[in-house]
Amino acid sequence: MPLEGRIREELGRAAETIETNVERNLGAVEARAHRRDGVSGSLLAVAAVVIVLAVAIRLGGGTNQGTAGSAAPSPALAAATPSPTGSLSPATYPQIAGTYKVTLDTSNAAVVRDGLAGQWTLRLQPDGVALLSAPQAFQPGASSLTGITYALTGDRFRTDLFYNDFCSSIGTYAWSLANGRLAFTPVDETCPVRRTLLSTVPWEAGK
Repeated sequence: MPLEGRIREELGRAAETIETNVERNLGAVEARAHRRDGVSGSLLAVAAVVIVLAVAIRLGGGTNQGTAGSAAPSPALAAATPSPTGSLSPATYPQIAGTYKVTLDTSNAAVVRDGLAGQWTLRLQPDGVALLSAPQAFQPGASSLTGITYALTGDRFRTDLFYNDFCSSIGTYAWSLANGRLAFTPVDETCPVRRTLLSTVPWEAGK
């Protein structure tokens, strides 16, 4: 075979080999590209899921915080308590309003012990203010007989009479008014002087 023919034959076989290698290499490249695209797609899908979960958690947390923030606070206790000065809140009590008098004598040991002998005048105003007039011999201690208050709840009478002087508490009594006589019966009272004055004998309505 002439030299030229052998060269052409060798070149044809080399071309076939190159074409096969190219196709094989191209397939490998495409496969790698597909795998890379697949991985990228998977990563994007995972990222999307993470973002959705984060948004859902944030929204859920915001909703819970809003619910907690809008919860109604617990209501305050309605029970009346004395202020630092012992005063009770004023109100309107026409059912007991009036002027009452009582005379305590020395035949009662508690009256003598507490220095309460003599005539007392108690004026209960409708607005919850009490005015007290004491015998001249009575020594009221460090405070005057002004600024006295009282409050009614049904048949309960509460007062700060003698508070910060002889007493350090509010006194609670059951009260009744019949035939012009106002009687006090101790219910919750820790102050002996106030108990003696209010409940030894009924108070008589007067002017």
